[in-house]
Amino acid sequence: MKIYTKGGDGGETTLLGGARVPKDDARVGAYGTVDELNAVIGVALALDPDGATLGDSGPALGAVQEDLFTIGARLAASNPDRLLRKGTIPALSSDRIEALEAWIDALDAELPALDAFVLPGGSPLAAQLHVARTVCRRAERGVTALLEEQPDLADVVVPYINRLSDLLFTLARAANRRAGREDSMWLPRRKREDGGR
Repeated sequence: MKIYTKGGDGGETTLLGGARVPKDDARVGAYGTVDELNAVIGVALALDPDGATLGDSGPALGAVQEDLFTIGARLAASNPDRLLRKGTIPALSSDRIEALEAWIDALDAELPALDAFVLPGGSPLAAQLHVARTVCRRAERGVTALLEEQPDLADVVVPYINRLSDLLFTLARAANRRAGREDSMWLPRRKREDGGR
């Protein structure tokens, strides 16, 4: 089977289920951003191939990548309810949101309390996790734009993506701490001039 089909040369693409839509359709933008998020998380994992910094979070991020494929399939389906009933695409369980929350809480317990905004950066891994966080926020905006047409996305998909962005932020902080790097904090000019007070 060839990797190229030429079916998109006219500016349209086929959704799961066969419907054709323009490539700039909001749904295509949303699942495209979810795919991009999956890829940037893959880069983060590649920056820590032996798990020296991420530890147990490495395999857990692999599970997040699986979740993102599930979300992408849901967004790419022309009739997701029908495909979910048939078992053609998997459902994302609300248990996955609870798992992200427990993960955030566990990471947060090893971090100092925040009293300022964190500037993205630090170790290469932490910087990449911050990139993933910003792509996640963009994915959230894209999926939220579909809520009027698909209100059921508010049940699990939108909360999952929202919680995932919080997790990626916390993971970035944890990656810096484990690498012996301090987070760079943003201080308004007045606070900088007062020595951070």
